Amino acid sequence: MKVTRIVKKDARNVIIYFEDDEKLILAFDVFMKSGLRKNDEISDDRFSSLIEENIKYHIKQRAFRYLGRRLHSESELRTKLMQKGYEKKLINEILDDLKRNSYIDDKGFANVFAEEKLKRKQWSEKKLKSELIKKGVNANIISEVLQSKISDEDNFNNAFIVASKKYESLKKRGIEDKLIRQKLITFLQSRGYDYDIIKQVCDKL
Repeated sequence: MKVTRIVKKDARNVIIYFEDDEKLILAFDVFMKSGLRKNDEISDDRFSSLIEENIKYHIKQRAFRYLGRRLHSESELRTKLMQKGYEKKLINEILDDLKRNSYIDDKGFANVFAEEKLKRKQWSEKKLKSELIKKGVNANIISEVLQSKISDEDNFNNAFIVASKKYESLKKRGIEDKLIRQKLITFLQSRGYDYDIIKQVCDKL
């Protein structure tokens, strides 16, 4: 296949025309990396390879857009890319490249995620563990991160903070103390706190 002309399609893409009426649209970065020039001859295999490189380029750019919004676990990112219809093999190649270059790091993600949820939402250890499992983080990483981020004292303090807010809200509504205790127990259970911590918090309040 012989290249007959190369035309800039827009700011990001070029169109490569071939003598047999074939044409190929490539991202500008992929085109520059290819080194293609007018009158170059390329094989069918090279043509297919350029198509694949172009798809991988777009997969990586979409991954960067997701990562630009917030950190993602590897599993989260894979799921989102799969939902866009990209081939699993190409997604895995891109994710491997992103890991090698530290753009995705499940331990770093788990650390940031745990810190944010502990400080801003006072999540329990159990809830944190559950959510990290849902995000596909390895069990060993979860265990290591939680051990470094949260203690029994932290669990109690976080439970007391959220329970205090709930308690004040219930008191303002004129609910009697016995019913308040029941509601607090249910509320803290829904947040993933263990019974011993719930009892200590309710007794203190």
